[in-house]
Amino acid sequence: MKKIQIGKRLLVGAIAATSLFVYGNYRVVNAKSYSKAVTKVAGDGNYTIYHHASTKGPTGAFTSSKYFKHANLQSKQSVTTKKGKFWQIIVDGRTVGWVNQNFFAKNKIVVAKKVSLVENSSYDFPTRDAISVAADSQGTAINPSDIKASPAKINTSKPGTTTVNFQYGSAKASVEVTVRDNQNEGIARADQMPKSGPTPVSTWKGSSKSSSRNWNAKHHYGFETKSNTFKAGDLTLKTKLYQPRFVSLDYNKAADKMGQVGVIPEGITVNGNNFTVAVFNNSSDDKGHLVSYDLAHINKYRAQNLPGLSWSTFKKYASHIKVSPYIKLGHGQSLGSSSKYLYVMANNNKLHNSSASEEILQIRKSDMQINQIWSFRIANGNSARYIHNATFSGDNTMYCLFHNGSNGRYEYWKVTRDGDMWTPIEVGATQSNFIGNGSPVQGFTYDASHNQFYIGFNDYLFRVGQDGTYKGKNKLHVKREIEGLAVSGSKLYVEFAQRGELTAGKTKKQLHKKLLF
Repeated sequence: MKKIQIGKRLLVGAIAATSLFVYGNYRVVNAKSYSKAVTKVAGDGNYTIYHHASTKGPTGAFTSSKYFKHANLQSKQSVTTKKGKFWQIIVDGRTVGWVNQNFFAKNKIVVAKKVSLVENSSYDFPTRDAISVAADSQGTAINPSDIKASPAKINTSKPGTTTVNFQYGSAKASVEVTVRDNQNEGIARADQMPKSGPTPVSTWKGSSKSSSRNWNAKHHYGFETKSNTFKAGDLTLKTKLYQPRFVSLDYNKAADKMGQVGVIPEGITVNGNNFTVAVFNNSSDDKGHLVSYDLAHINKYRAQNLPGLSWSTFKKYASHIKVSPYIKLGHGQSLGSSSKYLYVMANNNKLHNSSASEEILQIRKSDMQINQIWSFRIANGNSARYIHNATFSGDNTMYCLFHNGSNGRYEYWKVTRDGDMWTPIEVGATQSNFIGNGSPVQGFTYDASHNQFYIGFNDYLFRVGQDGTYKGKNKLHVKREIEGLAVSGSKLYVEFAQRGELTAGKTKKQLHKKLLF
């Protein structure tokens, strides 16, 4: 496989925003540089990418922007030439080349096509949550918080439709937000007799107690070169993908939160070969990025080192890794997917028994942007059920885990969509705390083939029937936090932290109890 060397980029001098650069034999005057990279927003057209750019124009055409439309784009340098303004783009953390500014979306705000909210006197919808991405006159991303929204919030106590207008400079967009006319929507009965659960066990609280072999200071957070096999009873998990630490420039090199993609994974979903993980800059953030990998085209080791790949491999990988805009993800642990869409239940994990509504985002896999938003609620009469963990089964069904009560009762709710309305019904309950020291749930998913749930706490996996019947547990001696669970077909997928590692094993209907401990 022939390697293509990216053109030389030699910095000769820099004075504030105006700099003097030398590229090959060209002297570049009036180039603008940034101390930290700005985030760029791709447009719809295909443009040539060049090795060099000077005031005379670009030279050394070698690839097309079509491979990078859904990648994470950043830039630290631009130059005005006789053939227009050009930016040197950084794709998924790797400097690639120069592209005409017309490649970027300009003066544009992209919003959800539709927003439909449950009637609820205890909730105001923040309308900026409907913004997928926005760009200024040069195609540089604008933080949604800087966009004028009118109104900024919509009270959902009364049904009706409100047109929300967004503006930043000359960029404008609007969306109709409807509060559904059904004051009883979401009110149900938690009437399932809880099944007897396991005696609580203990695990650690807080961050991981270990890391993968090279994800540590001793090994300079290096790349992993060997697969893992984790066995717990008759469950065997094997490495499917080691993820890059960043799908962007690394710490403190981005000018905004929108540009840094990493380093904390929180939740996952898998549908066939499509694997998506929610990634945050900080564990306290409620906005972040979704990163989708096509597992059929990406080697389990190579994606760790995107900047160091051969050019042909990088170009291929960049076209099979998609990065969403910087959007609301809540805690990021409640994901799901169908053939066309990703789903996020964007909750606030700091709330407990709040009566506030919660948002569901439907995101197009094709361009990783928000398609629709709904809100839903669950209440047992007047007693709220604020959901911290959820998973999706197709486009119209969500399963929710409620465990915020004080009586050691875990409830399982099936929430079904009909049109825009989401109707909950309790399908099961388990009388147990599962974990005795208050360690939080870190993964929840539904196995349709065996009609059961998986619940993850650090190094423990519990299996529970849909009606709440306890089926067994597996203790994983990995000492790394579980950061999301998913089931696709007959496979259970488990994401581990430090380094982000996707593992997979066969789902089990009935475990042999003598092998569980």
